[in-house]
Amino acid sequence: MADKLEALWSKLLFTEEEGEGIDLGSDSTRAAREIGKNCLVMKILTQRTIVLDALRKHLKMLWRPSRGLLVSEIEEELFLVEFGDGRDKKRIMETCPWIYEKQLILLQEFEGERVPKEITLKWTPFWVQIYNLSLMSMTRETGKEIGEKIIMVLDVDVPEKGVQWGKYLHVRVRVDAMKKLVRGKKVTIEKGETRWVFFKYERLPNFCYQCGRLDHGVKECAEKISMENRAIDEGLQYGAWL
Repeated sequence: MADKLEALWSKLLFTEEEGEGIDLGSDSTRAAREIGKNCLVMKILTQRTIVLDALRKHLKMLWRPSRGLLVSEIEEELFLVEFGDGRDKKRIMETCPWIYEKQLILLQEFEGERVPKEITLKWTPFWVQIYNLSLMSMTRETGKEIGEKIIMVLDVDVPEKGVQWGKYLHVRVRVDAMKKLVRGKKVTIEKGETRWVFFKYERLPNFCYQCGRLDHGVKECAEKISMENRAIDEGLQYGAWL
């Protein structure tokens, strides 16, 4: 609706009175800037309609904020979460990802200078288990190098000595939720043997087993429809094992 109105306004001729500009000073935004320090912008990666009251109740039970929270819809499928205590906001961001009705919740810092429709949410952190590494590769440096090929490394879970013996290397990465999940990588260690190392994502929500995207399921997948039209069945390329 807002897009249609903006397109309409762009075609209108302004009267002299309408054309007069208004300069808003810092006093007009001070309250919003202060409250915004305890706010997050939120989007649920789902194709279902979100019922705001149900979302509010769920988040209060899920997050258990010490001084309450307010959830407001600021744009279609875009919400603003205001925490009564900034420590709750910090805790929620540090323990992402979060899930609502088995779908991923995207969260990012308050961007008060932007019109809501200009805000794009697509980044989310995940802890990833990296398997099939040689023993000499179970290091912080290996975690950083492989993680940077996913998108961005936030942390590598190793002790101070820099080596973590175990079944897998534990890395926290920032993922582009609009892209296909990365299942693994080919890794060559010191110009030796090339091997496939595979990933397992912790707390992974529902996602499409056909294309590996987080914003829909198999039934809604355009790639699945395309394959059906070509009468090709190559099997699902992703699964619960990821």
